[in-house]
Parts: sequence; structure tokens; C-alpha cells
Amino acid sequence: MKQKILVKGPVLSQSGYGEQARFALRALRSRTDIFDVYVLPTPWGRTGWVSLDNEERGWIDERIAAAHHHNQHGGKYDISLQITIPNEWEKLAPINVGYTAGIETTRVAPVWLQKANEMDKIIVVSNHSKEVFKTTTYTADHPQTGQLVNLLCHTDIDVVNYPVKEHGVEKLDLKLTHDFNYLAISQWGPRKNFDNLINWFIEENFDQEVGLVLKTSISNNSIIDREHTENRLRNIVSRHGDMKCKVYLVHGDMSEAQMAGLYTHPKIKCLISTAHGEGYGLPLFEAAYNGLPVVVHSWSGQSDFLYVPQKNGKRKPMFASVEYDLQPVQPEAVWEGVIQAESEWAFPREASFKRRLREVRSEYSRFKRNATRLKKYLVEHFSNDKINTQFCNSILGNSSSIPQELGKISFCIPTNGARVEKTQTTIKSIERTMGSHPYEIVIAGNVEPFSNLKNVILVDKKEESLTRRVAALRNAAADKSTGDTIAWCDDDIVVDSAWLDNITTYSSNNGWSVLGCKLLNPDGTRHWDRGTINPRALVSYDYPSYSKNILQTSGFFLVRREVFNRVRWNEDRLVYADRQEKQIPEDLQYSFDLMSSGYQLQFDQHSTVWHNDESYTEWGNSTLLKEVIEQQTGMGFFPPPCDEFVGLL
Repeated sequence: MKQKILVKGPVLSQSGYGEQARFALRALRSRTDIFDVYVLPTPWGRTGWVSLDNEERGWIDERIAAAHHHNQHGGKYDISLQITIPNEWEKLAPINVGYTAGIETTRVAPVWLQKANEMDKIIVVSNHSKEVFKTTTYTADHPQTGQLVNLLCHTDIDVVNYPVKEHGVEKLDLKLTHDFNYLAISQWGPRKNFDNLINWFIEENFDQEVGLVLKTSISNNSIIDREHTENRLRNIVSRHGDMKCKVYLVHGDMSEAQMAGLYTHPKIKCLISTAHGEGYGLPLFEAAYNGLPVVVHSWSGQSDFLYVPQKNGKRKPMFASVEYDLQPVQPEAVWEGVIQAESEWAFPREASFKRRLREVRSEYSRFKRNATRLKKYLVEHFSNDKINTQFCNSILGNSSSIPQELGKISFCIPTNGARVEKTQTTIKSIERTMGSHPYEIVIAGNVEPFSNLKNVILVDKKEESLTRRVAALRNAAADKSTGDTIAWCDDDIVVDSAWLDNITTYSSNNGWSVLGCKLLNPDGTRHWDRGTINPRALVSYDYPSYSKNILQTSGFFLVRREVFNRVRWNEDRLVYADRQEKQIPEDLQYSFDLMSSGYQLQFDQHSTVWHNDESYTEWGNSTLLKEVIEQQTGMGFFPPPCDEFVGLL
């Protein structure tokens, strides 16, 4: 079933976030079999809007119109993807994903953490951004209790870099006087440290026949902005008097082919930057995959793509690295709610920057060789197909963690001894399915009826079993178990004969920590296997595992041993507490505790177990007792157990 996804962001803006939004649309568009895309465009500051009239722009306009029509008719969305700074994130759908370039400093603002925790998932463009999100904490008084609390990010964060673009190259007639020219690309603002870049370049090359090409603007690509930019540049250059080096201004809209022409111009030899920090650094990335040597410091987002991994596991820098110091951001750069006054960013060292300019010019062949190696690496590992797949997998909740073997499986079964025959059927189904694979069965609770069973570990917890303390029974069984994987298994489950083969296949292809399985009623309809908390309803098996509204019911699911060591069942929570005491039951609490500890509740829809109770069936988007359905509807006929289930008994 296709997911209706609302993409809210500056999809038509000539800005970094605009490029980010268009990348997201391209990635989603690559999987039209999965996503039904709707677009809500937003502005981005004072930047202009893209003016290209091409196939992609036509498709974006079409999806904007589709969203308008969908909204007018009260349509709903499955997922929202919000591409902006976290201050603007909000709940727009059952599942909400915040997609941000992140931060260029050492700390995110408190409001970012608050908004981050309202999202089901966050996607950032660099490991730097993820690290800053995860390491920033604040201490404050709770507004209701007055207690001291720590504010930090609890939401899962994925890193998806940008892909290498594949497009043509338009040759540019820049009329450059000298054969060796440096290139700098950025908006002219405090973070980019542009004044120092220009001054340091001129001071280093005052008497050299070299040039500096500046592709820049102050706010946008308008004629008025060009005049302001020219005046600002002229004021800086005029202070240096007569000089051999040249400084050129390139201003205005440029197509991707024209930008590629800038990077590959025969007289442009190197891209340089003195920016204090980057969420990612798109111009640096574009220069790198076009084979242009890069001069920049190594701190922040650009470190994701300026190195090449070596056989010894280390990463080798393929750029001219500038020394820097981490220092507090300047007062004029503080942006309340975005760039915090108490945060820091990098200050490139003037002497190091000038030395690197000199070295690249005098030893150009060495730096060009490294740039060529870096280009080859980026073209292979940052391809459109690979990055688009990463992005779509992130939206879908497909794990990027490394697959692990199941190892020995411990089936931990709580029981009050009231369903002896069904529990014996459960045990037989496990034995039949597992064969020679390493496993053990641990039963905790009222174990007297099972005292004659062989090869079963019994944990006597009769008192707890008679007082609905199923959580205590699960903990006791797991404490006695020795397996690498724990299977939480109710005492009326029948494990399908193909379960082990299917779960092994899934585990060999997917990393997981918590894994649910398809749980069916005897008539073949769904029992409570994949559902949401609010409203309490069954959802599709491909429902994103990072949703904070997902519920893993306790009938049957798996956890790795290290998960149980970290997250135990809350023994204060009783089974059926939602029905009798109107409190949180033990399985819902365990779902909360797993998610708050950073675990995603993944699901394998090809591995099946059965709930051995014919009194239940699926009704609408719920699982109900047949007698309840009969009382509510007068319906008196229900399908009998299906042949597949009967064959397992």
C-alpha cells in the first residue's frame, strides 16, 4: 500500500534548504511504487525561487496542486516530511519526520531539542549534525513539578548525505586574466567568514598573477542585491591598493550545468573556504566530486566527504586541511533559537590558510592527484541510486544496522497453568520448528502442571502468576535463560513450521534489536501484531518502525540479549490493566521503555506465529472477541479455523 507523504519545505527556493528539499523529492520520486507524494511549498528567507521551466519543475507544480486538492477535500496523510530548521517542525500526520541540515556549531538550541522530541524521526545531512543533536543537553526546572530535569534528544536520527549529481557541463566565458584562479562559493554572511577569505587571499597573493572568483550574494540573486554585493566587495578590495592578483564577482541565477562549468573551468584550480562551520557544505561537495582540490578546515559537516577510507580502517584526508580553533560564536552571529550564544564554531587560522593557498599553487599536481582520487571515491559511493535508497529506507524505517545471526534462542513463556494443553501445543510447535538449531524453553509461573516435561527449564513463580504479574514472570524466565536472542512467547502460541527459516532469512539481511512477527488468529485473520497506541488499531505491516505511536503487543516477539539486559519489564504494570484498572498494561509500558531507550520496534511480516484461541477474529482495524462482534452486530457466523492452522496442531 502506498504511503501518502506530505513534503513541506522550500522546494522552489534558491537556497541550501531548497536544494535539500529538491533532493528529498527526487529520492521519494524514485520509489513511486511506495510513496504518493504531495508538496506544500514554503519560502526561505529572502532568497529567490527557481525559475527553470523543465520536467522536474512541472512535476513539482503538479504535486503542489495535488496537495491543494487533497487538503480542500479533507484528505489525510500517512507521513509528513518537514524540511526546515527544527523550530518550525510540527505534528502534521500520524508519523512526522524532521529533515534538517542541522547545525554548524557545537550546540543546538533548547527549542530544537523540544521540537526534535515531537518528531518520530529526524534525518540530518551529516554526522556532525547528528553528533551535536545527540550530545547537547540542558538542565532546567520542570514547569509543573519544579524538579530539575535534563533536556536532550530522544528521537532516532539518521544521517543521509547528498548524492553526486549527474548533468551536463556548460562552458563559461569568464574572461579570466590569469591561468590560476581560486573559487569561493557562498552567501555573504557572518557564518561564511567571507571578509577574511577575501582579505587573506589578497594579502597572500598581492604580487602574484592569480585570481579569486567569488560566486556570492548577500540575500538573493536580484539586480539590487548585485549592486549591494559589488559595493561591499569594492570596499574591501580598494583598501589593498594596486595589486597583481584579481578578484571577480559572479552573481545571479546559474543552472546546474553552468555551476558544473564553473567547477571544471580550465583556469579555476581550487575551491577555498573559511566558513566557521557547515551542516554539510554543498559547494565543497560539488567541487570535490568534480575533481577540484579543496582548501578548508576539517571541522563540521564537510568531514563526511573529504576523506577516503583506507585498508587499515583509517580515513585519509584528500584536501588541503586548514588549522583552526574552536571558539565562541561572535555576538553578531547569534540567532536566538538557532545559533546559541554559548555555542562554538571553528575559526580558521590565518597563517595556515595562507600557507595552504601557497602550497596548492606551488605543488598543484600533488593536490590535483588527491582530488582525482576523491572524485572517483565520491562518484562510486555517493551515487544517486545509493543515496536515494538510503533516504527512502530512512523514511520507511528500514534498519541500516549490521545484520547479526540469531544465535541460541530462548523461548520465555509466562503461565498461570490454566491452559496446560495449549501450552503443551506451544512447546511441541517450538520443538518441531527449531529442529537442530540451538534453543531452550523456559517456563515461569505456575509450573506444577509441567513438572514431568523434559528439556524445559521451570521457574516457580506461582504467586506472581495468580496476581496478573506477567511482567515479573517474563523477567524471571529471561534471567534463567542463556540464549543470544529472547523470544517473548505467550502460553497459547503456535509457532509456524516455516518460522525459523523465515526469521533466519530476515536476520541475515536486516539488523534489528527488537523484532515483531506476524501473529494470526486460527481463522487466518490478524491478531494484535502491528498496531498503534492512539488510536488502538491495527496498521499495515510496513508501518514505519520509528513511529513513537507503535505498539508491540506481548503475544510473541524477539529481543536481543543486550536489549533485555538494558530494558527489563516493569513489574509494577499488570496484564490487562487497561481493561480493569484503566492503567497502562505491561506490554504497552514495555513498548514505551524500549522506544525511550532508543530501540526501534521492527517487524518481519514473513515470519508467522498463531494465537491458539478461536474466540478472536479480526474486525475492521481491530481484533475482537467474536461474542462482542455478535452482540454489536447480530452476526452469528464466523469462519472456522483455516487449514494452515489446523495442520500445525
